Amino acid sequence: MAEKLTFHQAMMRLDEIVTKLNSNQLELEEAMKLFEEGLKLSRQCDNQLKKFENKMNTLLVDEGDKTNE
Repeated sequence: MAEKLTFHQAMMRLDEIVTKLNSNQLELEEAMKLFEEGLKLSRQCDNQLKKFENKMNTLLVDEGDKTNE
């Protein structure tokens, strides 16, 4: 996966990968490629969630500062 997917796209692709891996109908090489792709997508989603959380915290702090003025 060369391009960076949106969070939703990455989660949808992860779902596809899990379904394929659970089918037990893949060659070992294909399963390993999908597993590797899934790990990368999982890390990407985790990083995006952390960024979203930091942004939300920043917005909440900024909003709290405005109400205390």
